[in-house]
Amino acid sequence: MPDTLLAAHLTDIHYPVPSCFQLRDLMSKRITGAVNLLVSSRRSFRPHLLKSLLSHLRDIGVSHLMITGDLVNLAYPEEYLRVRTHFEESGFEPHQVSVVPGNHDAYLPDAIEHEIFWENLGPFAWAAGPQDYPVVRTVGPIEIIGLSTALPTALGMAYGELGEGQLQRLEAILKKKSGRTRVILIHHAPCPGAESWHDGLVDGAHLRRLLWKHGVDLILHGHEHRDVERRIDGPGGSQIPVIGTGCAILDDPRPALRARARLFRFGETGLERSWVIVHDPASGHWKSPSGVFIPDSPAGV
Repeated sequence: MPDTLLAAHLTDIHYPVPSCFQLRDLMSKRITGAVNLLVSSRRSFRPHLLKSLLSHLRDIGVSHLMITGDLVNLAYPEEYLRVRTHFEESGFEPHQVSVVPGNHDAYLPDAIEHEIFWENLGPFAWAAGPQDYPVVRTVGPIEIIGLSTALPTALGMAYGELGEGQLQRLEAILKKKSGRTRVILIHHAPCPGAESWHDGLVDGAHLRRLLWKHGVDLILHGHEHRDVERRIDGPGGSQIPVIGTGCAILDDPRPALRARARLFRFGETGLERSWVIVHDPASGHWKSPSGVFIPDSPAGV
């Protein structure tokens, strides 16, 4: 297997296509998302930044994208199609991308249940529907385990759930040691305090019990729209890094919330280094601010 891998974590793209909004959407959950787009004049999701970011990642030698959900904003078919087009035009093929869905990708029932997401992004998710999760992929020195927390929710709700079936399948996977660095991709963070009834992972405690017993090396998530680094308990007193990254294409005057991605360099012994790149609106370049995350030790799997 390859000795090293340079991968990028992107999340919460929220790709907007405002022209898709129609009067009938006033009677659906889409009204809340549309209002947010209209009133957030100082902070907007910019489609051109996705093209710029993917081009930059390609130029610096990133060979795999790990994307943890909310690729679209209101779950219109056109949003999914445009995200897919950006992947294809940037040169990232399906085998170079690992996608898991988020709550916005299931904004309405038909987005997930009627295959809008899967028709457009299924090749990049390596899944044909929710029943296929967990998805397991070997990418160089790492093994990626993709989990889906996406499900349609009521107005004002943004929680996620893995479900008993997916958790059982995950435990069967974790029992079989792979010999590679194991990385979980999930939209909702599995951390204590991140499992509110309206916005969190409702069965996060169940997932933590599995990880305490079987372990993984790294968990990447989205949903929180900010950079965050936490840890949860793993086997034998180890600590599993849980890392969230801010929005990929958000144009925000606050530097801490500007468009970004997080880079990871993996080697034969595990995660070697991680750092964030942020869009600089003055120059149009993607730059790395100070601060590098280096794990204390592997989680022992």
